[in-house]
Amino acid sequence: MGKLVTLPFIIFLICAFWTGIPSVSSANENFTFTIEEVGKNTITQNYGKPKYVDVEGEFAVMNWHENPGAIFLYNISDPKNPRYISHVQVNNGPNAVRIRNGYAYASLNTGYLIIASLNNQNITITGSRDFGNQMFNLDINDQGTIAVMAGTYASDGLVIIDTTNKANPTQLSKTGFPAGGVDLEGKYVFITKYDTSELRCYDISNPSAPVLINSIKVGTMIVPVRVYGNYAYVQEYSINKMHIVDISNPSNMRVVISDFGIPGVVPNGGGVVVDTKAELMFLATGLNGDGKVSIYDIKDKTNPKMISQYVYPNKEIINMIAINDTNIFVPNYSAKCLSILSRPVNTTRQKELPMREIMSIINYPGRPVGEFIRDED
Repeated sequence: MGKLVTLPFIIFLICAFWTGIPSVSSANENFTFTIEEVGKNTITQNYGKPKYVDVEGEFAVMNWHENPGAIFLYNISDPKNPRYISHVQVNNGPNAVRIRNGYAYASLNTGYLIIASLNNQNITITGSRDFGNQMFNLDINDQGTIAVMAGTYASDGLVIIDTTNKANPTQLSKTGFPAGGVDLEGKYVFITKYDTSELRCYDISNPSAPVLINSIKVGTMIVPVRVYGNYAYVQEYSINKMHIVDISNPSNMRVVISDFGIPGVVPNGGGVVVDTKAELMFLATGLNGDGKVSIYDIKDKTNPKMISQYVYPNKEIINMIAINDTNIFVPNYSAKCLSILSRPVNTTRQKELPMREIMSIINYPGRPVGEFIRDED
């Protein structure tokens, strides 16, 4: 009876060995996969400095950081052949772009917020307004009703905008200090004050009156910040260091790892995204050339382990990074294109078992998993 009860499990075990087992794990370190470029779109329309990309569903948007600049829209349903759809010209360098619910949002060097609608025929600007000086970064809430921008001038700082009416975005509040990166998570905004290298957390339950609830010094001049789950990932401007901060209790943030060396120069707007489900961190480095995309296992946040890396063959300058379930999206500044890489979340480790060992497992189901019968048994 014992053999009958355990036989399905044994069959499952054998199938697992035949079909492969996930190898993205800090425990077994069997990271055998590679990253490769699977597609690109080289249409430039005479623009030359792609900087920031974001993806949602079948769409990707990428800014071209020039004066005048542009926002390009692509259909990425087939990542091997990303299709250019359309673009809109904007003045003086869009710094960051985000997609939410079929709209693209861009922050500009001139202080403008641009809102554009997306479809498979074109991208169309629906709203535009000046909110200060240089707006370096931005984020949007899940509903697309609140935008937060980080202004680099001391007079700007944290700018909170009502975007419910896409044609008429309106300012709700402004908290002045020189800011760099910003991320909006629920009722909390995490923003960097780069002159003092602070990571700040504001409660914006009332977006017209944000409340500073905590500030922590991190590194020497942090600018980019991205929040995933209970952690904030902040990076040093134009050098090869990053920091991970536990923000599970926003009123008591604490540094988990500081001055973590990464392979290359950080893009000035940040080049990190995290898959919290797979516990993988994706890093783009290469602001000054030697462009690389690196994947880290971050099950242990205090000890990220690199498990794979793609090195651009011509030492390209790359900026920013975005991911979806299957691919990595990178603005290639040097090659002037949207570059799409394969994105292995996990891989398979093949192990072929001799029939003698398979029969041993079936005949002796009580043996520990992985322990096989020797000839003398």
